[in-house]
Amino acid sequence: MAPGDNVVVPLIANSLEFTLTRPPPIHQFIESPIVVETEHLELHPGKEAEEVLAMQGEAVTDVVGKELWALNDPAKYEGLIPQNNEWTEFVDEKTGEWVYLDEFGDRVEKPKE
Repeated sequence: MAPGDNVVVPLIANSLEFTLTRPPPIHQFIESPIVVETEHLELHPGKEAEEVLAMQGEAVTDVVGKELWALNDPAKYEGLIPQNNEWTEFVDEKTGEWVYLDEFGDRVEKPKE
């Protein structure tokens, strides 16, 4: 990597692809899923991407948007089905009622539009 170059490390989340059998049933997808073998990599579960890069001798100068991340208690989302990309509107899977949460996972009244 040349000095001054930027590296973008995407946020990775568990998805359907992690639950599929190997090889994945390609016929079930409109587009073929991306399958990346990682068994040859030295993994560091629980470490942040910038920590792993630093262990490899790379200098991380900035992580764009990290200051907006909040590590919320997963129990606050138990039984709630997300309804928007911001994860602030949910439907309670038991009652069917709408539930609204703030960015920290605390219940709030329905926001005014």
